[in-house]
Amino acid sequence: MTFTGMTRRSVLQGMGAAGLITASGSRAFAKAMKWDFTIYYGPGHSLTNLYMALADDIRERTNGELDITVRTAGEMPFKATEAVPVLGQGQVQMALGYQGFIAGTTKVAAVPGLPFLMRNAEEAESAMEALVPLINKKLNSQGCQMLLWSGQNWPQNAYGRGEPITKLEDFKGRNARGSSPEQGDIIREYGGAAVTLTTAEVPEAMHRGVVDAVFTGAANITGSKWTEFLDWGYFCDPHTGIEYVMINQGIYDDLPEDFRQAVDSAVRENQASFAAARKKANDDAVVQMRETMTIVEADPEDVKRYESHWAGYWDKWAADGGPDVVEAVTAVRDKLGK
Repeated sequence: MTFTGMTRRSVLQGMGAAGLITASGSRAFAKAMKWDFTIYYGPGHSLTNLYMALADDIRERTNGELDITVRTAGEMPFKATEAVPVLGQGQVQMALGYQGFIAGTTKVAAVPGLPFLMRNAEEAESAMEALVPLINKKLNSQGCQMLLWSGQNWPQNAYGRGEPITKLEDFKGRNARGSSPEQGDIIREYGGAAVTLTTAEVPEAMHRGVVDAVFTGAANITGSKWTEFLDWGYFCDPHTGIEYVMINQGIYDDLPEDFRQAVDSAVRENQASFAAARKKANDDAVVQMRETMTIVEADPEDVKRYESHWAGYWDKWAADGGPDVVEAVTAVRDKLGK
């Protein structure tokens, strides 16, 4: 898109910059464009560092003219579950959306969180080829655009305190945190009581006895220092932990071409490093947890039984979400042969 005169000036001012165009056509800003990028991890978390590195990369590629501040958990006055509407309304310029947290507003983005459908990195990478256009179609209708997805090396598993579970049926009588409605369905299916909490709400809930188990990724356990109150982990890999870096669509579309190219290049070149960093973080976290916690590996026969059991759930879940969600689940099942 080409910007001239007051049109371009107004766009840039709307993003927090006072824009001036020189006679030669080069850009001269009185100050950098200031963006907020809200995430749900705390300061010092390994994934927070990844997103800060992405912001730094974009800043460098734009010679400091696009200055993105990563806002960690608690810095902004809204919840992680509100990322899509807040972003679409332009209250922030970028936001991180976890598949489970945004399921209520963007159900198609939660397809990767279906129990025992996309269980590992290979399945996630294959399925996301079909899913990305369908997720973006929905996000676009909400005023957002996906820039990057990651989390294929981020298996979600159960962790808790007290007596370890050795099968999902051991959830019976326990209160457990699910970070999504779908994880809540796993807990309820096997006799537990599901409590939906965002990442920042877990420690207090655990200390108060509101929950005694959680579903999350291994590196989130160590990165958030939850090893202080957890005793065990049960690894059955029900699904990967996909999350999406999103941008306000209007702001993205109205960026000067060179800025948009800088953002796109940074995202594209960081995608592989995100996956590698997550794998290392997950692997390191598992090693650390094995030193201080009891880790139970699921019986392979139990996993086969779970996969078979949950297949019917996928179609019902899709039907409840409407034609777009049915299309997405069908595309994933076709890709994975499930």
